[in-house]
Amino acid sequence: MAVDRKRSVIFGEAVEQYEAARPGYPERLVTDVLDYAPSGPVLEVGAGTGKATAGFAARVSDLTCVEPDPRMAAALTAKCPGVRVVSGTFEEYVPDRPFPLLYSAQAWHWVDHDLRWDLACAALAPSGALALFWSHYVPADPELHAALVRLAHRYGVTSQSLHQDEGDRAAEAHRLLAADPRFTGLDRRRYTWTERYDTARFVTLAGTLSAYRILAPDVRERVLGEMGALVGDGLDMTFTTDLVLARRT
Repeated sequence: MAVDRKRSVIFGEAVEQYEAARPGYPERLVTDVLDYAPSGPVLEVGAGTGKATAGFAARVSDLTCVEPDPRMAAALTAKCPGVRVVSGTFEEYVPDRPFPLLYSAQAWHWVDHDLRWDLACAALAPSGALALFWSHYVPADPELHAALVRLAHRYGVTSQSLHQDEGDRAAEAHRLLAADPRFTGLDRRRYTWTERYDTARFVTLAGTLSAYRILAPDVRERVLGEMGALVGDGLDMTFTTDLVLARRT
């Protein structure tokens, strides 16, 4: 299944907002991935502005990042000058060597569904590790959560967003990897934490999500304004990151 390529690079319209409002990833996740993988050069798919890159770059001496949006790639280069940044899609990328670790944070669903497992195998060294992870953002207050869902529905936002239940991409990845004889040693892990967001940062966070970015600008401004009014002085956000690990046989 081909992905919506226009939507996959829509985040480049909001590079500064993405970097300011999106959460990072737990240090424990980075440790778990590196402990699972053989040592050696690392490949990241869909690096964005470097939300995951920064944690890995601090502990990996040889990191290549593939990022399809040139605006995101420029921000990534500025943030993590020690990594090699390749501007383009993973489908276009030709590995120059086998990688003991390939990871993708919040981006694997943007890789062509009919090609991504073949591409992963082509990039990985024998026994190389594949690490895929996604985060889900939910307001901690259930009443506020429900109000934000109703608001989103009024504006026709029905795809993945921080207010609604999203498809469990990690579970799907685990299921597909379990059925693929080219992969073994599957493992799943979950990391949960809470952060306080003031109203401005919360609205900025919502505005970085593709479900809101694809709205007409005037509609997006209106819905984000109403979201800010609902949030009031701020809110606690619960973040959950699901990690799937596998090894190439």
